[in-house]
Amino acid sequence: MQQLVHVVQELSLARNLDRIVEIVRTSARELTGADGATVVLREHGHDEDVCFYVDEDAIGPLWKGQRFPASCCISGWVMENRHAAVIEDVMADPRVPMGAYAATFVKSLLMVPIRSAAPIGAIGCYWAVPRKPRAEEAELLQALADCTSVAMENVEVYARNDALLELARSKQEMSALVVHDIKGPANTLMLRAEQRIRSATSDAERRAWTCIYVNGETVARLATNLLDIERSEECSFTLAPEDVAVQSLVEEALRLMQPLADARGQRLGAHLASGAVVNGDVDVLRRVLQNLIENAVVHNGACGTVSIDACCEQGAIVLSVADEGDGVPADQRERIFEKYVRLAPGCASRAGHGLGLAFCRMAVEAHGGRIWVEDVAPHGSRFCVRLPRGGSALPTSEASSPRP
Repeated sequence: MQQLVHVVQELSLARNLDRIVEIVRTSARELTGADGATVVLREHGHDEDVCFYVDEDAIGPLWKGQRFPASCCISGWVMENRHAAVIEDVMADPRVPMGAYAATFVKSLLMVPIRSAAPIGAIGCYWAVPRKPRAEEAELLQALADCTSVAMENVEVYARNDALLELARSKQEMSALVVHDIKGPANTLMLRAEQRIRSATSDAERRAWTCIYVNGETVARLATNLLDIERSEECSFTLAPEDVAVQSLVEEALRLMQPLADARGQRLGAHLASGAVVNGDVDVLRRVLQNLIENAVVHNGACGTVSIDACCEQGAIVLSVADEGDGVPADQRERIFEKYVRLAPGCASRAGHGLGLAFCRMAVEAHGGRIWVEDVAPHGSRFCVRLPRGGSALPTSEASSPRP
């Protein structure tokens, strides 16, 4: 599981298809202990689809660089039927073209689709001795395939974002297409991870699948944020405001972001006004908090603390998220809330897509609120959000809710 988590992180950093294929071909073999692994991509031909065996990692040559009609190979069968093929004896299975396998070392195989809905490829593992691949191997390979699907969609996101920067007139259309393409695979990955979290038999397994879930949730949240930004620019972004308890809002955001903090050795803590209530869209405000917490964790110092506070002002609630990082230079404090703008070279970390804070400003201002960033002594930054106060009466006392 730890290895799979590492692979997910590697795939999340991949910026082109060649890098994805390189990661997948090696990790597929390592995760299953196979003698060979191959990555297959689906290509649409005039008469029928074609299976392109784009790359491989194996003890002997397989079919790297070759193309076969989808109807004549097991990878085509897997994509057509949208589920795995587990074959103990390749020479005894009618789905396998014996002529293509006779010259290879392959005796047994396991093949899974990349994306179960409208598969875009397949990953295959092969063994030089007859054996029936275990269920655990099939689950790991399918999880890798799901992660691969998300990574491939991510590559499209980055390519399209480049186009967005160069072609201003196509920004809204391209963003909507990105969201459509990416949320499906991300939600599939989250669903699979949720199922494994519930059935986990150890803390280590549960933590591993939770990390996978967080990666999927991050991708889905990024896509949703981007769509909301584009809707705002089209004047079609709408809110569903209601009175929201600040404590429940913060606790849900902390629950979702705790795995990221754990992975980076960070501590999350909250100090909230007792009974505080804001008026707003609970889903949108939760995503605002998640973005700010994620930003603070990423830019924090090693083994630092991220603090979430809420205090009452006349007619308003001020939420703040503070870190112990290098801070934001004064000349960058307005620009970082613009789309696709990240910190300049030499200013802390340049990680991210330049969308999280842009969404936060758009969402907060849509609520009639304000967002800003200020210094924290002796070092660090505090992002503050001022929101309309809800209809419930608020006590002046405060209660601490630390999280380890």
